Amino acid sequence: MQKWKSTWIVLAVIAVIIIGLRIYFPIWVLHYVNRKINETRNYSGSVENVDMHLWRGAYVIRNITIYKNSGKVPVPFFSAPAIDLSLDWKALFNGAFVGNIECEQPTLNFVNGPTASQSQSGADTPWIDTISHLFPLKINRFHVDNGEVHYRDFHSSPQVNLVLTRIFMTATNLTNSKKLSKTAVATLQVEAKPVKEGRLKAEVTFDPYPSEPTFNLKAEIADIPLVDLNELTRAYGNFDFQSGTLAAAIQISASNGTFQGYIKPVFDHMQIFSLSQDIKNPVRLLWDGVLESVGRILRNLPKDRFATKIPISGDIHDPKGAVFATIGNIFKNAFVKAFNPEVPGSIDTQDVHVKQAPKD
Repeated sequence: MQKWKSTWIVLAVIAVIIIGLRIYFPIWVLHYVNRKINETRNYSGSVENVDMHLWRGAYVIRNITIYKNSGKVPVPFFSAPAIDLSLDWKALFNGAFVGNIECEQPTLNFVNGPTASQSQSGADTPWIDTISHLFPLKINRFHVDNGEVHYRDFHSSPQVNLVLTRIFMTATNLTNSKKLSKTAVATLQVEAKPVKEGRLKAEVTFDPYPSEPTFNLKAEIADIPLVDLNELTRAYGNFDFQSGTLAAAIQISASNGTFQGYIKPVFDHMQIFSLSQDIKNPVRLLWDGVLESVGRILRNLPKDRFATKIPISGDIHDPKGAVFATIGNIFKNAFVKAFNPEVPGSIDTQDVHVKQAPKD
């Protein structure tokens, strides 16, 4: 009888410890996450809550916001309602101890300003170190579900808010492991909507480990209404579009710090000049008229298409464009053969909508 009583006491103590850990552990993790985020150089932040999912080796960060310490940027650098960090059980069975990260509806704000304290890009902060503190496993898969990226300028006239919405992105094989994939190459696939209406798809294959970037990028952009870019063109070019669409093809390869490739912008049915709106501003009228005239002379008339192919190459830290080749390609599009906004081969984006974390 005494033996059974002792056993029940031990079991009760173990149960109390487990319950105590279950209650206290999320609180401890929440304080730890907040502390590590606020130790990040140049940026601070907060997390509202943390949910533990011990059965799948995961925890979920709820309502995270990261902002610049200078206090002179009116929008946060990063925010998301949920970030799921989990152990990759499938990889574990293959002998690899790695993790996954899934971001739910994240928003990223890049800000251009007249001073460093009024700008934010995040480039001056070691975010990889912060992530490793929050999740000590090597990350093999990173997924973004329905994200947004903004380019903002609060000091231009007019103010600029260029946005990329509906971003679905998946990066796989980031550990560069043949145990987990048929190849040692990592892959990034992206689909998004530029300025809320256009279409973007991109595929990048890369080696995550070299000190200098090594990658192959293919991207296509289509169906962007030019009038949706007027905030940008008015602020930095002093003109606006009245009609037309923009498409583009981009292909870049980099190795050992050097790169080469091209950007091929294509403007269809582009109209800049509008007499009814510009007649009150003679200088604006003249400038828009010059741009419209040049665009009409140097466009492919059968397709009503103004386009060029911009070769780019050089050092990653000092990119250069070939000016004369760019000008030559304008004439080639106009008088020889119209360019198409496509890259050779197909762009694979089949994994961008695949979520691995279970729904709450």
